[in-house]
Amino acid sequence: MVEENQAAPGVLASTLLAAAEGIVKTWPSSASSGIKTIDDLALHGGFRYGEVTSIAGASGSGKTLFAFHAIASHLLHSAEGDVAFIDTTGSFSPLRLRNVLASRLESQSPRLECCQVGYVYENRDSSAAANDDKLKEQATRLLDRVRVMRAFDFAGVIEALGEIGQVWEKQDDRRRNFVNMHLEDEKKVLYDSQDGSFSISSVEISVQNEEHIKGMSNMRDEQTGMIIIDTITNVVSSMVSRSQTQGQALLASFMRSLRHLTYRRQICSVLTNTAVGLNTSSNPDFLRKAQDNASIFAATVGKPALGKAYTYLIDTSIFLSTIPKTKLDAKMASRGGNAAGWKMVGVLEVLKDRFGAQEGRWATFEIVSEVLMTSSM
Repeated sequence: MVEENQAAPGVLASTLLAAAEGIVKTWPSSASSGIKTIDDLALHGGFRYGEVTSIAGASGSGKTLFAFHAIASHLLHSAEGDVAFIDTTGSFSPLRLRNVLASRLESQSPRLECCQVGYVYENRDSSAAANDDKLKEQATRLLDRVRVMRAFDFAGVIEALGEIGQVWEKQDDRRRNFVNMHLEDEKKVLYDSQDGSFSISSVEISVQNEEHIKGMSNMRDEQTGMIIIDTITNVVSSMVSRSQTQGQALLASFMRSLRHLTYRRQICSVLTNTAVGLNTSSNPDFLRKAQDNASIFAATVGKPALGKAYTYLIDTSIFLSTIPKTKLDAKMASRGGNAAGWKMVGVLEVLKDRFGAQEGRWATFEIVSEVLMTSSM
């Protein structure tokens, strides 16, 4: 007799809410972009843990710099949890990351020292050289928690992600072994207590538990709290160019694995992506239409690379672009004047948000140096 298919029983929304709140409470706060205005106006606090964020933009738009500031936020505000940086272009600069960390440390500790002037104590600027050396030393120690993994093809990226997952699996195995051993020790204590050897067994068990706890703490120090892939475009584009169907299938499988690892382990995953359609054509047959551009600003052309399918595989899609800073700059730009005569400002737009809280938000910024960004609002 064939049993009839039955629908899964319903679950009360209050039960789902309680489970969701329990998960969210254990998640760390968002990783700051380094600019409070962008965090508040566009990112709803920063780059969120448990989600995959993609930052797209042209070369020099600030993609890697935002990723470096996310790393700095994670290292400075999280005592545990390393960073896995998957470099697909060979352009990772430890010196630049060290300087970003030093600048963030400097912003947290102003250069002031208390000096006595007569009978009065005043705050004066401390020695700049000595303070810089101290900040660089602290930043260098933070680099010990950043693991750089070079991968120049898609297979290498998959292998790197597999290594990150294996660390978590080893930690899970260690935890299960600890729990099983603890249960066995409880049975042993009950058995030995009948013949009067309770105290001896307790000492042995406490020593064993202490060794396992130390092992678990060492494993916890190896956990990854943030994954950066800079950049995902190169390895995916070369793969898709050989076989469109197979390439898209492999990308979808990889992104599902990354999202599963990111959500389950509360990791902040940030992927950088390039932009396409930046060059306009004078040929009327190849003129780009307004709907071909992703930005809400008419002066901004282009869109994230890797197509629409890629945007459905991530949680948050961010697009970086540049626009004239003022109306006068816009007029000069429209007339085709000298680019050095008018100022540009960077724009961060949230094109897509899986949960809808950030979608459509934007904020402006300026890149002051290779390590520093400021708000222009």
